[in-house]
Parts: sequence; structure tokens; C-alpha cells
Amino acid sequence: MPMRTSSRAFGYGALVLALLAGTVEGRTGDDLQEALRTDGDCLPTPPRAFGPLEAAGLFADSRRACAGPCETPFGQVLGTADGAEARSNCTSRCVRPDLSFLDLDTGELALKDKATADGRLHYVGITYQCVGYARHWWMKNLSLTFGDVDDAHHILYLTDATDVRTGKRIALGRSVNGSAERAPQRGDLLVYVADRDDPQWRFGHVAVIVNVDREQGLVALAEENYDNARWQDPEAFARQIQLFEVNGRYTLVDVPEGARSNATGGRIAGWVYPMH
Repeated sequence: MPMRTSSRAFGYGALVLALLAGTVEGRTGDDLQEALRTDGDCLPTPPRAFGPLEAAGLFADSRRACAGPCETPFGQVLGTADGAEARSNCTSRCVRPDLSFLDLDTGELALKDKATADGRLHYVGITYQCVGYARHWWMKNLSLTFGDVDDAHHILYLTDATDVRTGKRIALGRSVNGSAERAPQRGDLLVYVADRDDPQWRFGHVAVIVNVDREQGLVALAEENYDNARWQDPEAFARQIQLFEVNGRYTLVDVPEGARSNATGGRIAGWVYPMH
């Protein structure tokens, strides 16, 4: 498996995450537990913010990575889950400052080099990044979108989503991997830990759970910019990881079906879902 490096989940849409500034910034894990609707114990604290020079350097490196070599050609279709098509980002380090917008009436994505005033188009994210795919799948299948985030890991702390057709706010809940009493379900967003000191997982990752088989202990994921490889099942899911239940608590491990380890895998923080 090719090594995946730092920009798999870079969400450059905002320099400062408004949610963290107003709700989460500076809180401990226990404080977060009380502030957010959380199932399980020990919600991880948000990762440290990047300084301006550090962020600029990371962005420049990500732009250079787009020159290749690519794992698969940029823009190549890797698979489709529930109408949400996933495409290659060349390599997980690549970031192209193009934006994706979804036309809810046609279901088509439009790529723009800047924001648009076209009321038919709804912002999805930076092109072929994992955060944008998660938002795309939610918009097409749940009619929900969520706010801008600095990187994928910050999705874990979002408090609400918005119905893209009605504007209604929907509360979000979250389950902590390893101590959750609520099993992961189809449509949940699976959030990976961001480790600022690990170039491979500096920004975390997010994927959509598209199927849960509790008998076999497998969870199927749909995503962009994990390894930029063709999906395991191009008409249903990118890959499957293992699920364990011990005494009513659920743990997801970034290890494929039938394997005992994953040398390039990441740590899973939890899963986020609408509180209907």
C-alpha cells in the first residue's frame, strides 16, 4: 500500500474555526464532554492550531505535491456510493485551491476557482478532499451540510448541521471510539485523530460509514483522499475496517478485513451523526 502523507484531510476553507473559537477553544476533555452531546468517555481535545508561517509552508508543500507522481490520475473516478462519486486527488499531499459546488436539482458537481453567487449551487468543499466528500454524501443522501472546518478532525466537535433545502438546524451528536455505547450506523461520519507531530496524520481524516455488519464485525467506508486507489467495490464502498463490541462498548480499528495490522493506518477518534 502506498504511503499516505500529510494533506489527506487539509480543510483550507477557514483559517480560524468559528466553532472552536466560540465553543471549544481551550477546554479540557471533561469540559468538552459537558459542552457537546457525547456518547462515551474521554472525548479528545482539539489539536493545536498552526501558526501562520507553518500553515503557509504546509500549503506550499501541498501545491508542489500536485505535480505528481500520482497514485492514480487526478480526477479519475475511484468509485460511487449512494450517488456520491469519489475521484482521485492524485496523492494525499496534493491540494488544488479549486472549490466544488453541488446543484441539488441536477445532482451534478460544479468546479469553480472561487465562491459563486449562483443560488442553485451549494458549497461542498475543496476539490477531491475528504471533508468535501463527506459533505457531498450528506447533502445528496441526508439533505444536510455542516460548517467549514480547518481540518477533518475538527468535524468531531461540530454541534449542528443545516438542512440545505429548508435551512433548519439539526443537532449533531458524537460517539467516542472505544467507549461508545451507540454502535456506528450508516450515514455516520467517521473521524480520525489529527496528530500534528505525525506528517502522515497531521490533519486527521473523515469518511462516511455506508454499511455496518455487526455479525461479521465490518464497517464499509466511502471517502476521498485516503489512498487515492480504486475502491474495493467501486459501486458501493472504498474499503472495510474492523468493528469490535466488548461489554456493550464499540471500537473501530483501521485494519482491513482479515488482516491483523495496518502499518500506515490511523487512529479513529469517533463518529458524528444527526440527532433526529
